[in-house]
Amino acid sequence: MIRQKRSFGFTLQLGALVTLASFATDMGLPVLDATAASLGVTASRAALTLSIFMAGFALGPLMFGPISDRVGRRPILLGGVAVFTICGALAAFSQSIEALLFWRLLMGIGAGSAQVLVLAVVRDLFTGAEARARQSYVNAAAGIAPIIAPTVGVVVAAAFGGWRSIYAVLAVGGTILFTSAAIVLEETAPMHGHSLTIRGTLANYRRVITHPVSAGYAAVMALGFGCLFAYVSGSSLVLIGVMGTSRRTYGLLFACASLGLMTGSFFNARLAKRGVSHSRVITIGLTVIALATAVLLTLSLTGFLTVAPFVALLVTSNIALGAVRPNAAQGMLEPMPDIVGVASAFLGGFQTMTGAAASAVAASLFDGKTANAMTGTMAICAGSALAVYRLVVYPAEKRMHAENAGATGERPIEDVGATVAA
Repeated sequence: MIRQKRSFGFTLQLGALVTLASFATDMGLPVLDATAASLGVTASRAALTLSIFMAGFALGPLMFGPISDRVGRRPILLGGVAVFTICGALAAFSQSIEALLFWRLLMGIGAGSAQVLVLAVVRDLFTGAEARARQSYVNAAAGIAPIIAPTVGVVVAAAFGGWRSIYAVLAVGGTILFTSAAIVLEETAPMHGHSLTIRGTLANYRRVITHPVSAGYAAVMALGFGCLFAYVSGSSLVLIGVMGTSRRTYGLLFACASLGLMTGSFFNARLAKRGVSHSRVITIGLTVIALATAVLLTLSLTGFLTVAPFVALLVTSNIALGAVRPNAAQGMLEPMPDIVGVASAFLGGFQTMTGAAASAVAASLFDGKTANAMTGTMAICAGSALAVYRLVVYPAEKRMHAENAGATGERPIEDVGATVAA
């Protein structure tokens, strides 16, 4: 397992597990109208399949993350993939919107459980710069899904007979992932044997929420997710509805923005291997995101926002976000080595709910004429993330590192970019 966990195949397996949510949401986007017509409902009701999936995606980790600290990562992760696969197959045979929504909820729970446990597995196996590099590689491997999923959805629906075939393909993909994960993944949890009582679970969640470093990093991650989701939910409205780009061009521009996230993840992995401190990467990255979104908002408010600067600034912001995310995720988990399942569950649920809220705000305030709502939401989330990191996380992490260094008799390290001992 020691050699295996550093292999390309192992990293690719973890990245593939993280793609479940992206494929399950993005593949169905082009056929929502067909889904609505087939089930005899309005398009807005069919769109609930996305909302209900995200609700399950947020709920699943909160339930099963704590359980993984007790029974291990492997059974919960495999169980999540199995639930996703079985419910995907059942969704393909849905005869009503109510049945489809029910299976979509369970698919979200399964995908959410699998995704947060990937974070936990990386934290179980790695620490410090190596952990941040591995988180980056997993994010980069998973980044291909948002780029190709909408196109794959169109091709599958056209080739195999409509929206139901998409769920069938998701079930087949889930089966392949379950089989490969069962072969490749071994148990990684330290098995501390935590109680599964409600009181014990709530106490563990309270421990995460009240820890300034873990809670602060969770807020940074959630606000970054909010910035990203505001863009995802509003990009088609702005690029197609306001700026007049074609759907084909929109798909290409969306792919460019997604490539920015992958580029940032790869770049961060190289920086981590070169010993660049995570505090420096996060500070610079969050500053770039805040400046880029502020410029986007300014251009929108003044009426000078066009396609070229819009895409250029989004790609720049996403590159920075791709570099920040693995550092913030590992920073959030490192102080909680004995309850990584709880910590990763809180992180997953918090960022999903924040992303959903930012998406709802950007969509509800859209005026049909400008990008003000989307860019304003992005700028607020980005500025808040930078403020939380510099005012809360950075000083708290520096104090914690100094305390740990003092307790072991080591010389305090000035740059808190050095890994905080778990």
